[in-house]
Amino acid sequence: MIVPIGKFSLSLTGENSHTVNISAGQGGFSIAPKKMGEKADAYVDADTPIQWTAFNGLEIPAGGNWPRGFYYIGNDSSFIEWSKRHEIENFVWKLLAPASVDFTNAQIRHLSVHNNGFEFSIKLDNTYLRSVVLGGNPDKITIESAMGVKNITFGIETDKKSNEPVVLPHFPALKDIERIEISMPIIGQAFDCGSLLQFKQLKSVTLWGSLCNFEALAQMPQLTAIGVRYCPDMTGFPPLSTWKDLNYFIVWNAEELTGKRLKEELKEVNKTHSFEYASVSQLRKKTWFATEYNIPFTNWEGKNGREAMKAYKAALKAIKKAKDEKEAKGFLVTLMQVINNLPNIETEERADTAEALQQLAACAPFAIEEEKVQEWFEEYID
Repeated sequence: MIVPIGKFSLSLTGENSHTVNISAGQGGFSIAPKKMGEKADAYVDADTPIQWTAFNGLEIPAGGNWPRGFYYIGNDSSFIEWSKRHEIENFVWKLLAPASVDFTNAQIRHLSVHNNGFEFSIKLDNTYLRSVVLGGNPDKITIESAMGVKNITFGIETDKKSNEPVVLPHFPALKDIERIEISMPIIGQAFDCGSLLQFKQLKSVTLWGSLCNFEALAQMPQLTAIGVRYCPDMTGFPPLSTWKDLNYFIVWNAEELTGKRLKEELKEVNKTHSFEYASVSQLRKKTWFATEYNIPFTNWEGKNGREAMKAYKAALKAIKKAKDEKEAKGFLVTLMQVINNLPNIETEERADTAEALQQLAACAPFAIEEEKVQEWFEEYID
C-alpha cells in the first residue's frame, strides 16, 4: 500500500495507538519520548516496546519500503530483528540506556548509533551495511566483531573545558577497515591522529573539526585519500610528497598558515602527479573559528541570549573595519552597554562578556593589547 498523505493511524504500541500526519514527499519517520522535547512524528516512551511490523506493507510511490529512513530515540532494539525481514535504507538510533546488540543479517543499508554516554556493545558482522556511524563517547563503545565492514565513521562528543586530546580506543575488530571518518567539534578537545595508526589497511582518512598530532599521518604512506575540513589548527601536517599514491586531497575551511604551505606544495606536486581531485581552499585565520563557533553568548537563554548575540555580531562586523584603536574601543563599549541593560546578569555572564571582548579585539585590523581590553571591560561593565 502506498503510504497515505495526511493523517492516519499506526499501531505502534497497540491497536491504532498513534495518529500520525505525513506530508507529501516525506521519506523519513521519527520516534522519540515526548519528555525529550524533540519534535517527532510519533511519541513513545523510551522503554516502551514498539511494534515495528506496523510499517509492513507501506511503500513509497516509486516502489520500495516506507519509511526509507528512521530516527529513533529510545531503548527498544527489536527493530534489529525486524530488519532481518524488512529492508531499511537508513536507521539513526540514539540510546537512553546501556545496550548490547547484534546487527548480523540486519538489512540496514546505512546505520548510525549514538551511545549518548552509555556503555554500548555491538556486533557488525554484516556485508549488507554500506556505512556505519558510531557517535558519542568512543570510550564507552565495544565493537565485538565487524567482519565485512570497510567504512566507519566516529562522531565524537567532547568536553569544551578540557585540553586533553581525544584518543580513539583500540578496536581490534576494525583491523581491516579501509576508510575512516572522524568528526569532532570545531572548538574544544582535539582528536589525536595517532589513534589511526592501529588501522593498518587504511586507504582513506576524512577528518573534521579540532585535530592534533598530524605528524602521525606520515606513518601511513599507503593513504590514497585525505580530507581535512573545519580544522582550526593544522600544525605538523606532513608534506604532500609523503603519500606517493595520493589521488584525492582536500583541505577546506581550515587554518590558513599550514593551508597556504599545502597550497604551494600542491602546485608543485601537480606538475608531476595526477589527482582524481585536489583542492586547498577557504583558508581561515584562527580568530575566525573562535568568532564563528565559540561565541561566549551561545549558551545564554531567552531574550538575553538573543540580544547579546545580536550585539556581538554587530560589533564583529564593525570592528573588522575599524580605522584605529579609538574606533575599535567604541564598538566594544557599545556591546558592553547592551549587556549592562540586560536583566539578571551574574558573575558568569560578565566573564563571558570579557571573553567576547578579547575575541572581538583580536579581529581588528591592528593589534590591541589584551591588558588594554581588560581595562576597558573593568571601566565600562556594570
